[in-house]
Amino acid sequence: MILTCTRCEGEGSIYASRYGGNDPDVWRVGPCEDCGGSGNMACEARGCGEDAVAFNDDGEALCEDCLFEWTLSEAGLEDAE
Repeated sequence: MILTCTRCEGEGSIYASRYGGNDPDVWRVGPCEDCGGSGNMACEARGCGEDAVAFNDDGEALCEDCLFEWTLSEAGLEDAE
């Protein structure tokens, strides 16, 4: 399961109201800069850029590979090879 972007809530676009507030008259102002218009949250580890699947204990969104590496480092197993 891929996490949806927290800024655009998975829409991939940013919408704005002409009058502000909760006015229903909104229009698309462009793609979401945080997710690049995909609607998916990107991995925040080392600038990875893959789609994130979970958050670590620090609140960072991580892809499968980075989450696996983080889990190994937290368990102290990163040098067990």
